[in-house]
Parts: sequence; C-alpha cells; structure tokens
Amino acid sequence: MLVTAADLWEPDPGTIVSWRIAPGPVPPRPVGLSLNQRNHLAAAVAGEPSVWLAATFDVEGPIDVDALEHAFRAVVARHSALQCGAAVVAHEVHGVRHDAASLGWSRVDYGPTVSVDTTRDLVRAELDRACFPLAYPAIWPAAISRADRSTIVLGLDHLHADAYSLVVLVDDLHALYDAAAGGRPAPDLPEAACFVSGLDRPPRRVPAQDDRLAAWHDFLRSREHRLPTFPIPLGVGPGERVAQCTEVAQLADADLTERVGAHSQRHGGTTSSAVLAALATAVDELGGPDTLAVLTPVHTRVTEQERRAVGWYTTTTPVELRAHRDGCLALTEAAAAVATGRAMAAVPLDQVLESASAALVRERADVFMASYLDYRRLPGHGELVGRRAHHVSAPTLADDLQVWISRTDSGLAVRVRLPDTTTARQVVAGLLTGWTTALRDLGVCARAGDAVVTAAASGRRESRPAGP
Repeated sequence: MLVTAADLWEPDPGTIVSWRIAPGPVPPRPVGLSLNQRNHLAAAVAGEPSVWLAATFDVEGPIDVDALEHAFRAVVARHSALQCGAAVVAHEVHGVRHDAASLGWSRVDYGPTVSVDTTRDLVRAELDRACFPLAYPAIWPAAISRADRSTIVLGLDHLHADAYSLVVLVDDLHALYDAAAGGRPAPDLPEAACFVSGLDRPPRRVPAQDDRLAAWHDFLRSREHRLPTFPIPLGVGPGERVAQCTEVAQLADADLTERVGAHSQRHGGTTSSAVLAALATAVDELGGPDTLAVLTPVHTRVTEQERRAVGWYTTTTPVELRAHRDGCLALTEAAAAVATGRAMAAVPLDQVLESASAALVRERADVFMASYLDYRRLPGHGELVGRRAHHVSAPTLADDLQVWISRTDSGLAVRVRLPDTTTARQVVAGLLTGWTTALRDLGVCARAGDAVVTAAASGRRESRPAGP
C-alpha cells in the first residue's frame, strides 16, 4: 500500500460520482468513546481542521454505480465504527451510533475532470467538507470512473479508523464490489469484531504497583511531564503553527530490509526496532541528542475478528533510543527499549493520565511520533500492489515532525509530516539521508555478522569427527 498525503497524490482525471449519507428516522443511541476519539473530537471542537484518511484502489473498467453503492452500503452496515458520530451537548462531546439500515443515500454526479490537479483539488475539497467529525457521517464514498481503469475512494474522518483499517476497507470493498458488479451473491467475508462493543466493556486497569505503570511515571517525571518533541529546530516559533508539507522516501529495498531485520533478530530485536535505532543515529548525526525520545502507536488488535475490523485500535507508548556508532550495540539497546515500550502499552492511557503526579505539558500542538506498520501482515496484502491501493491523508497544520514507516514486499518506505518551512525541509532532507545511510551501515554490519556465523559453522563442521 502506498502511504501518501493529498498534496502528493496524483489521481488521473475521470468522471467523479459520490454519495451523501444522511441519518435516518431511527434515533441514534449513545455509545462510548475511546481516549483517542475524545482527544480527536476535542481538537475539532476547538476549531482544528478535519483530519481525514482515505482508502483508494483501482478496479478494471468504468464504475458500475449501482454495484458500488451496494458495496458502500454493505461496508457501513458491516463495521460499527462507520455508524458512529459525535454530538455536542452542553459543551460536552458524546458518541452516538446510527442505525445503518435507516440511513439515507443520495448520489451526487460531478461530471468529468480534465487534469490530475483539478481531480485532486475536487476530491480534496469534498473530503475536507464531508469528513468533519462533528457532523455525521464524516464519510465520503466516491469513485473516479474511467473507460479503462477506475479508482474507488472511501474517505473518513480519523474518528472512525486507524491506518490498519484502510487496508481492511480496501479488501472488503473490493470483494463486495467485484461480486455485485459481476452479478454474483455477496461474498462470505470473515467475521469482524464490533468496535463499539469493545468500547462498552469496562475499562482495563493494572494494579497501582504495576512495574509498567511505574515505568510510565518515571518517563514522565524524567521529562517534567513534557511530551516528546523533535529535538532539532524546525523553523516554527513557540505557539506557531504553519501549513504542513509531506515528504515520502524509500529507506531500504527488500534485500536490505531482510538483512537488517535478521541482524536485529540476532540481537533480540525486530525490523521495527532496527529502523528506530537507525532513526536515533540519524538524529544524532544531525546534531540532536544521543538519546531520542519518541512516541510510537501500538496496535491493540488481538483476535482474528479484530484483525478484520474497522476502528481506532491503537494506543501510544514512549520509546527512548540511544544512538551508537556500534551497530550491534545500537540494535541490542533498541530491542530492549522497544520491548519496554510495548510492555508499557498494556497500561491504559486513561490510567496513566489519572495517576500521573502532574498534568501533561504540551509545548507544541503536535507530538514527535514514529509509526511502523508491516503491510505484509494485513488482510489482502498480496493484492494491494495490483489494486494500486493508497492510504491518502489530509494535509493540515504542523508544528512538529511525525513519521509513518511502512514495510511492504518492496522494502521500507516513510512518509514524513513536517511544517512547511525552509528550515524543516532542510532538516528532513538531512534526516532522510542519514536514516538511509544508517540502515545501509546496519546492512553492512549484518553481512559481516553473517560471514562470522558462516565461518564458525564451517569450522564446526570441519572439526566434526569422521563417521565410521
């Protein structure tokens, strides 16, 4: 899956059609909201722009409009997160769930576009308009129809979904549309968990003496309860936010990624911990600190049903990484740091905030965050390239750096969200160069390690006594 943002996305022109969804006569019922959703909605109430995500993929030939409407309706009925919205009552935000069967659907025909720019601008404007979380449905189902190959688009506010969900939606929508367009019965899709039901369960808690909760408190106290920020100036003053821009880059090809991952495993880590170790090295090379603090999203999907579900199934945990010139030491320490962070992810963030000795201090509106997602483990991953599937995010405002690392069969890629300043662009250019160099260095270290292992194994074979 190609991870990008609307300012870089290049959809070919075509005839655009979409649907508007209206709440039906059945009154919505109250539902719970996760901490992620509550924070997201608080920003919307404060006037922040819509933070939408869009799943796009291609199908052969012009769009069968009736079949696509059938597929969109089925997906909304299948996933409870897409039935949920928010209502502001007495200055407080509450979650509500609409009855999928009673929703009203009306088609909107925009006609043909003539260029990539006009297509992107129209789609982006409609996504900005439709995907606002305080007005249900905060969803924009659409398509760009062409004679040879068309693009299906499902935009939705972040309230409804995380990045993982977009892959689920591509897989479900493709299966449903393909069957309906071919005149076949709806496919028997794998069972999906109900996101809303999960919110209705009593919140998890760990004992007050739990070491993982203590680790959270130690981390926050060590930083005077300040959340991590990118440690190199980005040309944005205190309290200032500017338009964001996006950079995308290939960090490593498939061969290098495999070598680095295997090398990291020998030191107790994973590919993701190795990528973070390389990031810490790159920041250090740019003049940053030798210990890098960053927040990382951690997926909370556990069951097979949750892996087929749409929703915001993530929590957040801190990771502190030390930069080392010794690649083996860097991998070992990064493995331990990531393992500690993943253990801390088991503590509910509500409990962390409630039990902290002081309130969080946010020096910036954004936080320094690094996300890692291995698309090879997600539903329908083998078809994503052939479908030209994209994860397209909304460009908004920025005052800090955030990175999304994706692993596919092609290797490692990254999308960087940064403030649109000359300083930030220069910093990110240096960061990407240093990051790719650090990964190549780990690859060289891996080859040397492989040679030592091979030589040792050969020596053991040569010293083995001869058989009878």
